[in-house]
Amino acid sequence: MFVSFCLFVTPLACLADVQRIYTVPNPSDAGGIEGRVDVVLGFAIALNHDRMRSYLGTLSDGGKAFRFSNLPTGKYDLVLLAKDRVAYEGLELGDAEFSTLPPQSFKNLEDRVEKSDKFYNRYKIHRVKLDADGVHACGFIERIRDRNILKQSGEKLDANLRRFEVITFEKATDTWQLREARHLYREGEPIENAPPFYRDRFVPELGNLRIVDSVKALGSVKLPTQ
Repeated sequence: MFVSFCLFVTPLACLADVQRIYTVPNPSDAGGIEGRVDVVLGFAIALNHDRMRSYLGTLSDGGKAFRFSNLPTGKYDLVLLAKDRVAYEGLELGDAEFSTLPPQSFKNLEDRVEKSDKFYNRYKIHRVKLDADGVHACGFIERIRDRNILKQSGEKLDANLRRFEVITFEKATDTWQLREARHLYREGEPIENAPPFYRDRFVPELGNLRIVDSVKALGSVKLPTQ
């Protein structure tokens, strides 16, 4: 997915790849999540704690209300991507930036993130958590490609690409190995010179949501001031 995709993309590749990124809900599952915020959202995403299944929510009320339907039993963290380029998320990565990762270890992890996908020429590690075993870590990563992108026809694609993902790492001697990468978002955007990364805001109320067989109503979620 990384190397073979670096040179050419299809026109549709710039759109949200719903069928590949997001899990298709099962109508027999009765769980759900709904809530409201005071900012305009572009996307609402729910990630199961298995970090394998992610679901795309529906937006209403001008982008200020979100809802996830037909969720299977489990625990979920939400990622709300606002139109003003703020990511409000409750990902299970601890509540401290970079957690307890030592500086050199973090630098090694940065090197691994950079080398793992050269198609995207810029990246930002928003948060990363070192597990108690000191061997495993998990991070919330944003990537941008703002260089030329060619279609399969050879024509230039007039768009930048942005992606969000959750990556699991395993320590190997003095470096890190990438174990799994779960993409949460992948969208084409208008050409812009050095587009900024999203600002990340951790919101505990958006994380560790246990869903069984009913819709959990979060009500109005208070977001941190910017």
